[in-house]
Amino acid sequence: MSERLKAGAILLIFFFSLGLINQAVAYPPQQIFDIQIFMTITESGTASVKMTAKLIDPYLLSYLNNLQKNDPQKAQKEFHDMVFSLIFLNLQEFIQSQTNKTVIITPQTGFIELHPNWTTTLNFKIYNYLILKNGTLKSAVYGPMRFIFKNKVLSYHWKKLTIIFPKNAYIINLAPVPKEMTENVAVWENGDYLPIIVLTFNETVFQKERAKKTKIIPFKEFLDNSTKVINLRYDPFAGTVTFNGSIIGMKPEQYHIAKLIDEFNMSMDLIKFDIKSTENGVTFSGEAKPMLQYKETLTKKVWNITIRLPFRFDKVNIKAPKDQSVQMIYEKTDNTIVNMVFEEKKICGPGVIVGLALFPLLLRKRRR
Repeated sequence: MSERLKAGAILLIFFFSLGLINQAVAYPPQQIFDIQIFMTITESGTASVKMTAKLIDPYLLSYLNNLQKNDPQKAQKEFHDMVFSLIFLNLQEFIQSQTNKTVIITPQTGFIELHPNWTTTLNFKIYNYLILKNGTLKSAVYGPMRFIFKNKVLSYHWKKLTIIFPKNAYIINLAPVPKEMTENVAVWENGDYLPIIVLTFNETVFQKERAKKTKIIPFKEFLDNSTKVINLRYDPFAGTVTFNGSIIGMKPEQYHIAKLIDEFNMSMDLIKFDIKSTENGVTFSGEAKPMLQYKETLTKKVWNITIRLPFRFDKVNIKAPKDQSVQMIYEKTDNTIVNMVFEEKKICGPGVIVGLALFPLLLRKRRR
């Protein structure tokens, strides 16, 4: 009997001592649809949008093709629902997360048109896509978009984005720079963003704005001439890192803000992120999920986390967890990689189970 208990105890120690690993990665591109976006901008700043999409996910194609054989009507309805929830709602949620001034209006009929071979067309308008400010029309929403699929965050990858501007418009700024620009028609390829747009219909305003942009400061120069500070705090029980900081030294342009958002999104598994511009830089805050290696032994819990920062910071401040029972026993910052190890000393699950397993042995020995 005692040998069985010893064997059971050894197995329990081995089983419960195995660590759990959770790795955070940058958002991969969505590969559900092949998407192309066409926009026509009016003088009022409204965008008439036409999106074409073809389903390319092998699993969903197989599912719909099999369903089509038995119930064509249900297959069409499910495809319609996929298009609405994945393509349209993801775009709508991105716009709503940036501003409450911009509104998407869909027509009563023909909003989503289904075509053969699981292709579709969406038609709608975005009011206040460009907003009047100091004689210019500026994009109210811009930057990297996200695509939620099966509770996973992906980038809203599109194959081609075409924007047609009014013929009498003066284009002050487009960022990123389009691959093609011909007679107020701009074309971008293979992206996941809405570009920054600044235009005007007043030649005097155009000349003044262009004069202000005699020198476009590259993003690298913006970073190199700024002091970058970030504060990090890990919550072992929530499994998240809260952070805040500042990049001070140069007045940011819209391009710098959009690029910073993109850099944080690509480097950290963000849960939320907020950034604000100041006269000489930016402040930011957010929450992210780090790479985690978790291990329990008989007498302690150990969290080994790795955080990948978007670029090198001049100062990285690490704050202790709010729970005083958890102690940080190791920290290291190497360029853009921050590694921290936390420990909580207590009788853990494996220790309790082994104790219960050995208790009859101890009791029997004591009786002797």
